Amino acid sequence: MNQLRAHAGFTLLEVLVTVVILSLGMLGVAGVLLLVHKNNASSYMEQQAVQQAYDILDRMRANRSAALQGLYDGATTPSTTPSAPANNCSSGACTPQQMAKYDLWQWQTDLANVLPAAASSISTTTPAGVSSANQDVQVTVALHWSDAPALQALKQTVKPASYTLTTVL
Repeated sequence: MNQLRAHAGFTLLEVLVTVVILSLGMLGVAGVLLLVHKNNASSYMEQQAVQQAYDILDRMRANRSAALQGLYDGATTPSTTPSAPANNCSSGACTPQQMAKYDLWQWQTDLANVLPAAASSISTTTPAGVSSANQDVQVTVALHWSDAPALQALKQTVKPASYTLTTVL
């Protein structure tokens, strides 16, 4: 009977140690999940920037004559609020110039909604070694935005994020 009594509390102590070790492991898993979630926010913004860059390039391909004239060229800053164009090209016929203004307005509005403090620039140039008779232009779309919310959550140095896409139209 004395032997049985000596081992009676030992099992309870083993269970207590196991619960403490398991709790520490679960806290570690929770910390990793939190870090992954915060990194995901930064990745999401970069994916939105890529999507927006391809969006304006698709619009330029659809309105090639205006793109070749450089009507899409320009830059915006975070404080730039795009003004609505005079013509609503989604419901009526527009000239290539009007469509370029409408495309830029719609794109800049979308950009401001998906990227915090977004700035953009679009430039078209004739690529080196290509004759202008070929009607090919090189388009560079550069996007800059604030990645501060994600970086501050990760306790990293806040710096502006950017994405640049260059292609031949």
